Amino acid sequence: MNRESTLKVKFEVSQIDKLLDETEPLLKLVQSKIPDMVEAAALGLFLHSFYNGIENIIKFIMKEKYGKLPSSNKWHKELLDQCFIKDDNQKELFSEDLKIVLDDYLSFRHFIRNTYSYKIKWERMEYLILDVSKNWNNIKAEINEYVRQNNTQPNVT
Repeated sequence: MNRESTLKVKFEVSQIDKLLDETEPLLKLVQSKIPDMVEAAALGLFLHSFYNGIENIIKFIMKEKYGKLPSSNKWHKELLDQCFIKDDNQKELFSEDLKIVLDDYLSFRHFIRNTYSYKIKWERMEYLILDVSKNWNNIKAEINEYVRQNNTQPNVT
């Protein structure tokens, strides 16, 4: 990866880390109580921002790897699917272990972009929220490993 892409990835990682830090009080709160409508809406926006940051990282890496990004009306899904393709020169960005969880975050992001806040239900996002720190650590580790293997720039964390 070139220096510019590596710096962009590093910046996005720092933004997601900050997002988790800033949202920590709400994330702790919902470990002991079901969120009300306002809290659920805030959590929905949090998940939207969380996945958008991940997708920004994916865009930087996939654009450099393939020279362009998908452009169909299903480009978000196609972009994510590219992350699991191993080719002759480079390994996949993410292991199959992360496929389901990343698909679920993408799916929830699509839901949030197309719904009213009163329709956001805790049951639909509970597992995404309660596991977000663990999931982010796993995602970040694989991003870091990919960057390490594909350039000489320092780690993104």
